[in-house]
Amino acid sequence: MTIVKRLVILLPGFEHMPVEAHHRRFVREAGKTAPVYDMTVSEPSPLSVSAVEDGVAMGRFSLNAKGDDWAAHTDFVLYGLGDITLFYASRNPAVRLLSGLLALLDFIVSGTFFRFIMTSWRYALFFVYPLLVLAAILIASIGMGYLVDDAFPNSPFVLAGTSLLAGICLLWFSAAKLHLLLLMDDWTFARDMARGKRSDVMTKMEKVVGHAASLISEAPSDTEVIIAAHSLGAICALPIIDEAVKRNKSRRYGLLTVGSSLLKVALHPAASRLRDCVANVAQSNTTWIDAQSLTDPMNFYKSDPIRDLDIAKGKSPVLMQVRFRHQLCDETYKAIRRDFFRVHRQFVFGVDKRTHYSWHAILCGPQRFADIAARGGLPCEKTLCSKDSLKIVGPAIT
Repeated sequence: MTIVKRLVILLPGFEHMPVEAHHRRFVREAGKTAPVYDMTVSEPSPLSVSAVEDGVAMGRFSLNAKGDDWAAHTDFVLYGLGDITLFYASRNPAVRLLSGLLALLDFIVSGTFFRFIMTSWRYALFFVYPLLVLAAILIASIGMGYLVDDAFPNSPFVLAGTSLLAGICLLWFSAAKLHLLLLMDDWTFARDMARGKRSDVMTKMEKVVGHAASLISEAPSDTEVIIAAHSLGAICALPIIDEAVKRNKSRRYGLLTVGSSLLKVALHPAASRLRDCVANVAQSNTTWIDAQSLTDPMNFYKSDPIRDLDIAKGKSPVLMQVRFRHQLCDETYKAIRRDFFRVHRQFVFGVDKRTHYSWHAILCGPQRFADIAARGGLPCEKTLCSKDSLKIVGPAIT
């Protein structure tokens, strides 16, 4: 029987979620995916939550996966990057909106937006999206003011008052339904990471990098090490690998970035430190898989970080193109396809059909990461659509 031992460092994207919520989602979706890939998954012990220095939460849990002739034990270390980014959501809504606009202006003036266009025009559309929403709010609120003013022509302050009230209502709707303020926080965070503007945020990120690198260096030599990052988690993953390589160059590392927003920051001219990390990782003993999807407007589809950052030496990642339509039953895909945030999260959600990509099958299954990269994905000879409930044993999942 093949037995795999694995350590996975999990880095979530820009979501203001505690580690407990990320853990529940991972275990729930792993249970959904397990029967699709002919495996069972069990959690031998409950989640253990502690904190690294400066108050960033860290969750530890393990999953055991089994198949006909194999078994895998994976230890997960999940960092609560939401503890770092939660600062942005705690600010006054007006401050969040203004700082987001300034960040977007920074990306335009610095030329980064035009690099987005040259690298992935779909991502450039995502950049423009909040500006279009704000323009629509401005036009609609002024138009509403004129309509009411025409109805009450002799009433003072009707135009200004109605426009202001309509604008506030539309901003509230956009924040609640169109994720406007979350997007503004996201761009502010990206600008701060590129320029190193907030020392408190940068310090917390550096503590996570150092802590994760220390855990990796302590892992037994027969344990496979994978750093797995979703979306903006990639800007933390590359420095972790870089630091781990500095401590041990001979060890083989695995890097899995999915729906990556690495280039969102790295293409900014001020982000030289992050680009140096990418260059170092590209020249190291690291196997890198970068999963991308045409359906997701929030990732750089068909990009190559090494090529697009003009890194002269180094190995490009294995680019894995994912079609969510092929992974999901028709009713599931139809339910999510118009919600671009939910589509973006599909990279880390469970699947109904077997394909060459699955977040949970890669991180919990029997295939070695280097073997998955060598063949360009998971074995997917079998295709099925499963509506089974969770196949997971252990502590209750809520």
